[in-house]
Amino acid sequence: MNHFLAIVPARGGSKGVVRKNMRELSGKPLIGHTIDCLRLSGTNPRIVVSSDDEEILGWAALHGAECHRRPSYLADDESTISSVAVEVVRSLDWHGLVGVFQPTSPLRSPSSVRLALQQMESQKASSLSTVVRERHLFWLDETGTMSNVSPLFGSRVNRQFAVHKVLRETGSIQLVTSSALLAENSVVTANHSFMETHEAEADDIDTVEDLERVRRRLERGGIIFRVTANTLVGSGHLHHCLQLAEHLDRHEVLFLLKDCDEFAREMLGSRGWAWRNDPGLAGDWDLGEMPLPRVVVNDVLDTSAAEILSQRASGFRVVCIEDLGEGARMADWVVNALYPPQGTGYVGRVSTGARYATLRSEFHNLPAKQIPADGRKVLVTFGGTDPGNLASRVTRALAESGGFEVTVVLGAASTPFEAPPSVRVLSSVKNMAQLMFDSDVVVTAAGRTVYEAAAVGVPVISLAQNAREATHAHLNLDGGVMFLGLGVLVSDSTIVDTVGRLLGDRVLRAELSSRLKASIDLLGAQRIAAGIDQLLKGM
Repeated sequence: MNHFLAIVPARGGSKGVVRKNMRELSGKPLIGHTIDCLRLSGTNPRIVVSSDDEEILGWAALHGAECHRRPSYLADDESTISSVAVEVVRSLDWHGLVGVFQPTSPLRSPSSVRLALQQMESQKASSLSTVVRERHLFWLDETGTMSNVSPLFGSRVNRQFAVHKVLRETGSIQLVTSSALLAENSVVTANHSFMETHEAEADDIDTVEDLERVRRRLERGGIIFRVTANTLVGSGHLHHCLQLAEHLDRHEVLFLLKDCDEFAREMLGSRGWAWRNDPGLAGDWDLGEMPLPRVVVNDVLDTSAAEILSQRASGFRVVCIEDLGEGARMADWVVNALYPPQGTGYVGRVSTGARYATLRSEFHNLPAKQIPADGRKVLVTFGGTDPGNLASRVTRALAESGGFEVTVVLGAASTPFEAPPSVRVLSSVKNMAQLMFDSDVVVTAAGRTVYEAAAVGVPVISLAQNAREATHAHLNLDGGVMFLGLGVLVSDSTIVDTVGRLLGDRVLRAELSSRLKASIDLLGAQRIAAGIDQLLKGM
């Protein structure tokens, strides 16, 4: 025996969104989300779709719902939910509990349906509707002319501290006894109850903008950024994933820290990202209620085959960043902005080059850099950790030679050193783009900082921190980079001479600046984020 009558009102017409009730979200029409929710609630409803539209009625019948052909006088814009509910109850001669579940609220959960029924019974109410609290400051315009306006709030405080008194009916769940409905001709009766629901379930689709917002919520998945950041490998992997996370924060994001120093935890904590330590190959990731589907992004240098096979066996789609290990060959997607293509044998897609370079927002939409005739300003920066202590060495060599205005930026986890008095020393900077823009030459490592300089258009002299960096694909004159080689093998005199020659040649600096700007289009983070979105949708 059915527990209650569940009416799904779904007329064919709609002003705000054409054919709204049959618009597809995540592979099924709006009415499908509501019908599935009712079936998953475990409440044994008698589901009846009320419509004037043959396509809607046909779809409902094919998917096992009972159909009620709505009369034309109840199919216009002025027809109320209450009048439709009365018509269905009378035509079915239904006695008992009635629920109205509008398909324009596809985010309601099966648990909310159960809770509403329980509250209706426990409070012995005649009707119930779901509501959310409005968290903005509302005013009541008594006349519609703004001549008599009064606040619907107490004191003006920040929203997180305010007492929110205004309730908004969601239309997601409305319950009423058949006797009260027929007696009062309304789904809201004198003995009415309210159930507050989570804001995530309160979206009601009236416009195309509403539809797209709900579509994004329904397509929300889980993204795990697995990163390595320490004094040996640097902080570039963490910064890279932080940039991607900002483009993907419509999904639930979690950082897994593999071989990370304390600065990585502090950085994530200060920015509000959730993190936990990587438990290793045999450990439990304990993802709790992270939504499905899920993608794991490995930015940990080279992965093993066992790592990637384990992730895929656990149901993840797998992305590997700057990965030259055997595991990368088994990933769904390999993104190497720094390395050239590495042969064949990959089971998934491989994307390489500057098109996939990611840059912070401060490096976007910069004005054109002017190249002065006489350059003197040198910016020295070797990343967040500088494992080779190249910043100290380059700074001292330039300062001792004289003739340069040197600024050195120390990374958050780099080793401090005592710079010569003539050198300006900065740390934990937040305005790297401005510092580069004000410089005539940047001396840096062979990682992503080169791409940052390219976005600014400041000529770059590059020294690799290690042999792996020396293989990066963007280290060439065609791209505007003067690459001197592995830092430990380059003499101080070579560094000083190269800086001096470049500062003394405006034509060369202008040419390198032009090549650098042409080498990058600043859309790398968006491309990677779009690719990850496609992986989630494909699941």
